[in-house]
Amino acid sequence: METSKMSQWEVRENIGILSFHNPPQNYLKPEFVELTELKKWTQENSLKGMILTGHGRHFCAGMSTQKIFEFEDAKTVQESFRKGKEIAEYLDKLPIPIVAAINGVCLGAGLELALGCHIRVCSEKAVFSFPETGWGVIPGFNGTILLPKKVGMSNAIELILTGKMLSAQEALELKLVDYVVKENVVDFSCNLLKTITADRPIEVIHSVMKSLYNERTMSYEEATEEETKMVAKLVLEGIRARYGRIPE
Repeated sequence: METSKMSQWEVRENIGILSFHNPPQNYLKPEFVELTELKKWTQENSLKGMILTGHGRHFCAGMSTQKIFEFEDAKTVQESFRKGKEIAEYLDKLPIPIVAAINGVCLGAGLELALGCHIRVCSEKAVFSFPETGWGVIPGFNGTILLPKKVGMSNAIELILTGKMLSAQEALELKLVDYVVKENVVDFSCNLLKTITADRPIEVIHSVMKSLYNERTMSYEEATEEETKMVAKLVLEGIRARYGRIPE
């Protein structure tokens, strides 16, 4: 187990687990982990998937109001949140599936980081909310961008402006989460990732995740061209593995 700022890292077989570690509610600040450490941890060639979770009873209660309102000027606010978004963007670009394993409270920035994961698993007692507008601010970790893509614009407007608290079942009905489970959420998520990746080679997993990322960030023409290049590379590698030769 390794530690950086408000986070811990461990690896179970070929699944990396990044945990918010600021109990009991796992409040965080934008730079909740040192990016250089995160890069070192996640660049292990054997990783097939990753889990984002919280240490103890709760996933993450976001930023505390004390932390939000201790900034001295607009520049420091922007710098801090940009550093936090660099971490979120790095996770988004990782070519492996990432599961948010959510237990207890999942609020504010914690919910925003969960939305950035590919799959969300939660316990039956998990609760969700964006409380920021009640404090006179808005979600600052891409929540206003990510939430409408998951639950639709009308639901996103209502959830953000009211700060409404959702139960696990309500979150499932809105498609905010993908699974509600009775068992330990980390164990379930590990087994889910093992099932998804199974005996798939790491090169294939990386290619799938890169192509899906390209679909969101490139034009159709660019994304389909990159997909074709990846297919060609994998075909040649398959021929070499099967016949011990590279086609001319």
